[in-house]
Amino acid sequence: MRRLFRLPHLHYQVWILVLGRFISQIGTGIVLFYVPLYFVNQVGLSATAVGGALSSAAIASVAGYFLAGILVDMPNYGRQRTLMGACLLSMLADGVFLMAHNLPLLVLANMLLGLGDSLYWPASGAVIADLTQDKGRDAAFALSGLADSLAAGLGIVIGGLIVSVSGSYALLFGVDGLTFLAFLTILALKMKDTTPPTTAAQSNEVLRAWLRAIANPLFAIFAIANVLFTTYMNLMESTLPLYFTQFVGNGLAPATVGLMFSGYVLLVALCQLPLVQRLSGCQRVDILRLSMVLWGSGFGLVTMATLVTLGQQIVAGAALCVLAIANITYNPFAAALVSELAPPQARGVYLSLNAQCWSVGYLVGPLIGGLAIDQPPAIAHNLWVAAAVSTLAGLMVLGWLKHRLSVGYLT
Repeated sequence: MRRLFRLPHLHYQVWILVLGRFISQIGTGIVLFYVPLYFVNQVGLSATAVGGALSSAAIASVAGYFLAGILVDMPNYGRQRTLMGACLLSMLADGVFLMAHNLPLLVLANMLLGLGDSLYWPASGAVIADLTQDKGRDAAFALSGLADSLAAGLGIVIGGLIVSVSGSYALLFGVDGLTFLAFLTILALKMKDTTPPTTAAQSNEVLRAWLRAIANPLFAIFAIANVLFTTYMNLMESTLPLYFTQFVGNGLAPATVGLMFSGYVLLVALCQLPLVQRLSGCQRVDILRLSMVLWGSGFGLVTMATLVTLGQQIVAGAALCVLAIANITYNPFAAALVSELAPPQARGVYLSLNAQCWSVGYLVGPLIGGLAIDQPPAIAHNLWVAAAVSTLAGLMVLGWLKHRLSVGYLT
C-alpha cells in the first residue's frame, strides 16, 4: 500500500512545470469562482450578460488551440516560449479584469484568459511527453491533473479569505496576476525548451502536420471516443448538480449537493496517483474502455437515484464515486495515448487537436443538458439513460482502435 502512494520518479523539469502550474492555478481558482459574484453583485451586470461573457473564453480557446498547435512545434518558438506566452496573456487578462466595469471589457478579459489557457495545455502536454516514457508518462499526466485540481480548490478557499478580510473582489485579480508572474519567472529561469531540433526546411512542415494528424486514422478513431468522454465530463460538471437539486427525490438541498461534489473532488485527489500507478501496466486503450464502462455505470446509478423510493441521496453519492473513478481512468491515460500516437516533432499539433475535442464536448454538453433539464421530468430522466447507452458506442469505437493498434497501424 505504501508503494502505491510513493511519488513517481520524474525528470526534474516535469516537477518544475507541475510546481509552476500549481502556483498559477491557485490564482485561477481564486478568480474564476468569484468573477460571476463580482460582476453581478458589485459591477451590476446581469447574470445572463456575465454568463455570455464567460462563454467567450471557450470561443477564444478554439482559435488558441490551433495557434498552440503551430507554435509548440515550431523550432524557432517551441514549448517554453508558448508556455511563457500563456502566462503573459493570463496576466494581461487580469489587468483587463481590474479595469472592467462594462460588458465589452469583461468579454475581452475572458477571451484573453481563454487564449492563455489554450496555449498552456498543448505546450504543457508536449513537455511532459518529451521528458517521459511508458509508465512515467501516465504518472506525469496524473500528477499534472492532480496539481491543477488541488490548486483550484485551494484558490477558492484563499479567495474567500481575501474577500472576507479586504472586502475587495478587485484584489483577487491582482493576486492572480502575481501567481502567473511567479510561473513566468519559473519558466524563464528554470525550464529548458524540449522542442525536438529540426532543420529550417522541416520547419515548413508544421502547417502540413495538421493535415497529416487529421488524416491519421488512429487519431480520428480516438477523437470520436474523446468527444464522448468530454461531453460526459461536462454533463457531470454543469448539468448533474442542477439535476440533483430538481429531480432526485423531492430535490436535494444545494448545500447537500455542494458537499457531495466536494467529496467527489476529494476522492479524485486521493485516488489519482495510486490508481494510475496500479493501472499503468495495462494498455491505455483497455484503461479507456474501463473508463467508458464506469461512465455508463455512473450514469445508470444517476437514473437509479430517481427510481428508488428510499436512499436517493446514498445512490446519488454512489454515482459520484463511480464517476470519480471514471474521471481518473480517463484524463491521464487519454493524454498519454495521444502522446503515443503523435510523432515527437508534431506533439503540439496532436495535443491541440485533442484539446479541440474538449471544446466540442464542452459545447455540446451544456446544450444537451440545459435542454433536457427544461423538459418534463420523464425527458430529464432519460438524459442519463441516453448517456449510459451511448457508452456502448464508445466501447465499440475503442474496440476498433484497439484492433487497429494491435495490427500495427501506428502511423
